[in-house]
Amino acid sequence: MSRQGAPRRKTPMNRSKKSSWLRTSLMFLGILLWVPVVMGLVLYYLWAQVPYRGYPGPSIIVEIPHGSVQEILGLLQDKGVLRKGSFGRVYLALTRRAAKLQAGEYLFEEPLTAPQVFRKLVKGEIYYHRVTVPEGLRSAQIFSLFIKEGFGTEAEFQREFLEVSRIADLDPEAVDLEGYLFPDTYALARGTPAAKIVDQMVQNHRQLWKDEWLRAAREQGFNVRQSITLASLIEKETGQGEERGLISSVFHNRLRDGMKLQCDPTIIYALVMRDRYRGVITRSDLRLDSRYNTYAYGGLPPGPIANPGRDAIQAALFPEQTNYLFFVSMNNGRHTFSTTLREHNLAVDRYQR
Repeated sequence: MSRQGAPRRKTPMNRSKKSSWLRTSLMFLGILLWVPVVMGLVLYYLWAQVPYRGYPGPSIIVEIPHGSVQEILGLLQDKGVLRKGSFGRVYLALTRRAAKLQAGEYLFEEPLTAPQVFRKLVKGEIYYHRVTVPEGLRSAQIFSLFIKEGFGTEAEFQREFLEVSRIADLDPEAVDLEGYLFPDTYALARGTPAAKIVDQMVQNHRQLWKDEWLRAAREQGFNVRQSITLASLIEKETGQGEERGLISSVFHNRLRDGMKLQCDPTIIYALVMRDRYRGVITRSDLRLDSRYNTYAYGGLPPGPIANPGRDAIQAALFPEQTNYLFFVSMNNGRHTFSTTLREHNLAVDRYQR
């Protein structure tokens, strides 16, 4: 006899279906939860491990300001140095580097990962502008090179040019720094002031004056100022290294014999100082009443006419031993040397007329 109204028992098959549905739901939910995690890991990997370069061209210079981390990150992203994203702030916070980022100009010339970019800024590997100062320039010409590259102003350099306390022990007669700005290549961070640039140039010059050179100057009967003055004449007369010692010997011999130096660059210097030089020296210029005119006045001019390099100073202190009293340009960058006026006039006729 059947019993109506009794509860139906769940069969094993029904329980299995329900369990399967639950597992599927949990799995799907797990996948949904893991998708953003995996995407985040992929994006972080790209950000932190894959080098990136989003700027056009092979390189870019970015000036990092003294600002907030957000401002710096935005600038690096806008310039194409970093990928877009918010990982930068998290990374800098976790590594405690946010406060260590240093301002300045930075050169980026290859793809870098974000940690490599931050490491560069933390170490302060700023970009240095290189300014090359050739031998034999006047100070005004040297200052123009720096001003052209964005360092200082004419007024700032002129003020430093007159600050002779830098060389008072070497040259107590100096009224400016002409002759004491050492020709070299200078690596400068953006914003380097004129005072610091002039300090470096003078310091480089001062390092030349070891005991051997000071002793050689005394043996020649010169002080430092006279040695630099002679070196500046040598520097302006020739660009050939092997000729400097010979040019020096001519000047030394003429000074010894009481002859006027008759150095054309001294007249040019005097004319430039009066804003009268027009590219050529005329006969009337030879009569210019200036102590820098070595055609009109005997001995050395009163001071340097340019800023000589090491080799020219060394030539002034250690001249070749010759009997030469004259030299003339052969119009090929070199000179021919003579011991007598007759030989010199023949050379002039050959090469200059």
